[in-house]
Amino acid sequence: MLVLNIREDYHIHCNYNDHSSIDLTVENVIKKAKELNLQTIAFTEHVRKTSDWTEKYLDEINLFKGKVSFNVLPGFEAKILGDGTIDCPDSYLNDKYFIIASFHTKYINKIQWYGALLKAIQNENVNVIGHLAPEPEFSLTTQEIRNLGEEIVSNNKLIEINAKYNRPPLELLKTFKELGINFHLGSDAHSLMEIGNYNRIKNLINYIEQSKG
Repeated sequence: MLVLNIREDYHIHCNYNDHSSIDLTVENVIKKAKELNLQTIAFTEHVRKTSDWTEKYLDEINLFKGKVSFNVLPGFEAKILGDGTIDCPDSYLNDKYFIIASFHTKYINKIQWYGALLKAIQNENVNVIGHLAPEPEFSLTTQEIRNLGEEIVSNNKLIEINAKYNRPPLELLKTFKELGINFHLGSDAHSLMEIGNYNRIKNLINYIEQSKG
């Protein structure tokens, strides 16, 4: 039986974006994680290729991570673009940084969406596919879901169980679980109170942790 570690949070933002709580500083995130007795956290601030704050952000993470005993991963959440590339500076696309690729733009056209997702899954620098779900304008066939799952397995990608958006939906999880895909938890925190808080996705956690058959 797969057990998800609720003392890990692999999707935390901070105040380097314009829509997080003002007190969501790198220092406060680390303090909160320590209070919650978390074992691993990943900073995954929204990034674009044109972002000019990234070095300051990484320097700040490095300054505080050495003061705690738990694991602190520096990284970014990057948009999956229409051509399947991700909106992240090339200098961070390496094994030093934890990279989540996720959709933040609606493409409506399923063929474009599906193709872009496949290319992101095949990107060797992407660690995780974040808050994955079809767009409201279309659904995926059973075979399309299975094809995605097989691509995820062959490219050794993790699928995030996302607390903010309550994703992926159960119809994806069912096939992904059958295929032996690896999952982990991400709060997608934009405020201190959301860090490590998985109350909204207890149903998804329970589903994944159920024994087969």
